[in-house]
Amino acid sequence: AGDVVSTNVYDTGAAADTGIGENFYLLAKMNAALVGAGASIQVVLQTSSAEGSGYTDAAAGPVVPVTSAGASANLAKIRVPIGLKRYLRVAFRISGATTTAGTASAYIVKDVEALQYGASGFTVA
Repeated sequence: AGDVVSTNVYDTGAAADTGIGENFYLLAKMNAALVGAGASIQVVLQTSSAEGSGYTDAAAGPVVPVTSAGASANLAKIRVPIGLKRYLRVAFRISGATTTAGTASAYIVKDVEALQYGASGFTVA
């Protein structure tokens, strides 16, 4: 249990107010299934004004139980908030139990799929 911090840090090049202008999203998914009875995972976007230290949580996705964190499962689609500091990173927050396997990826993207299906089996008169 605890935070598993991504090996990548994104340098926005801006001292402050990162995220103003265009909408950007943090998209995260499981690559290989999370393994650990009773465990859960949460994707957390963290920000700092210094690359190596002082990170604070800026946004978080839902807590996803291990039973829903199979291979290719979506973990989060988070709109990146405005007002972030220069450096961004992702932490995968594991809680509830220790995990023994699982890998995940996270991306900052311009658009996310937002397709929603409506009810079926009805007639429009």
